[in-house]
Amino acid sequence: MLITASLLLMATDLAIIIGGGLAGVTSFYELSARDRPCLLLESESAVAQGASFANGGGLHPSLPDPWNNPGIGRHLFSSLFRPDAAMKLHISQVPNLLGWGASFIRHSRRTAYEAITCANFELAEYSTRQTQALQQFLNLDYDAAAPGTLKLLRSTRDRDEALRLADVLTVKGLACQEMNRAQMLACEPSLRDATDLIGALRFAGDGIGDARRFCEGLAAAAIARGGEMRLNSKVTHLLVENGKVCGVRLGDEEIRGIVVLAAGVSAARLARPLGLNLPIRPAKGYSLTLDASGQRDRPKHLLVDPTPHIGITPLGSRLRILGMAEFSGFDRKIDPKRLAQLRRFFTDLLPQLAEKLDWEKAEGWTGLRPMSADGRPLIGQSGIDGLWLNCGHGHLGWTKAVGSARILADAMTGREAEINAAPFSPDAVARRLR
Repeated sequence: MLITASLLLMATDLAIIIGGGLAGVTSFYELSARDRPCLLLESESAVAQGASFANGGGLHPSLPDPWNNPGIGRHLFSSLFRPDAAMKLHISQVPNLLGWGASFIRHSRRTAYEAITCANFELAEYSTRQTQALQQFLNLDYDAAAPGTLKLLRSTRDRDEALRLADVLTVKGLACQEMNRAQMLACEPSLRDATDLIGALRFAGDGIGDARRFCEGLAAAAIARGGEMRLNSKVTHLLVENGKVCGVRLGDEEIRGIVVLAAGVSAARLARPLGLNLPIRPAKGYSLTLDASGQRDRPKHLLVDPTPHIGITPLGSRLRILGMAEFSGFDRKIDPKRLAQLRRFFTDLLPQLAEKLDWEKAEGWTGLRPMSADGRPLIGQSGIDGLWLNCGHGHLGWTKAVGSARILADAMTGREAEINAAPFSPDAVARRLR
């Protein structure tokens, strides 16, 4: 698919956005809505074909904590010998993760972890509100709903740790309700057979939605505002003149303009020739999507179990199970054993419903999340003239997408951001690596 206008491509103030996932499409819309000439370039034949295609579907400010929580080093080491580990480090990737991994571990200190969690929460809460407002303004259809999240608790230790994090965020505005087992079942009867659950934390402010369908609808809205989009267009490298990024090259073609790098796990590769070491590495996740139409006992809430890093999301008539994080490089192959883990989790939690679903028609998927070393995205001017960044969102790409794009567009058009954007400034990349 090719959508282009020759006059637009000649514009000196053209914003060239690389990447058609959540970060790229939301940036495309926000800049187009400000009447900024925009061109979105996507290497695939449609938008949202990477990590945005079949992600967990949760818009959850309640879960803003980075994966490098205190004690993560011990867990990653043990995962080398456990093929079923929820967060799995493959030994073949150790040489590729040395510098990044050292920063990942350093930022797992309790003080750093809580500061990053609070910054992430502010962005996630802002972004979720803006996503819901955008859905209403544009009348986007993507199975959007706001049922809230249940964070499942299996032990007093789980409860104490969950409440410790919630206490940090309630002072920031997080709405949290602790539930014992009876209260949980009254709220979510589908969990009646999960006898090992002692209760849950309910976060009423969380929402859900199909990120791929959102991207498709928002891209169309951006085009209606005058934006241009080219699919099947892979950027091979960035153009630099006199130390300034001045455009992109696609094979034999050059396009001039200011560049917004929103290319997910490919962002680091494109920035590297410029001497810009973006602290972003791929973390592989899996999902299974099932048809649950006609099943009255399907969950109403987004269900999250923090121990195995697995969640279940109701998306209209479908159910999506998502989990795991593998540091396995850029490998996009689906491991059937990982999909089997997702099915076992679902069957253990919701055994009666599991018997009614057609698992033969379940849609398996894997995608690479762009993980930053400290758990914060990079949003804003890169430090190199002509290059802007909106990347490194990791497992919170859907939750933070609209808010991040709004921060970026505000900065590019000279407006003051509505929240504190300093924690996500790419100007601090060097400091964040130390």
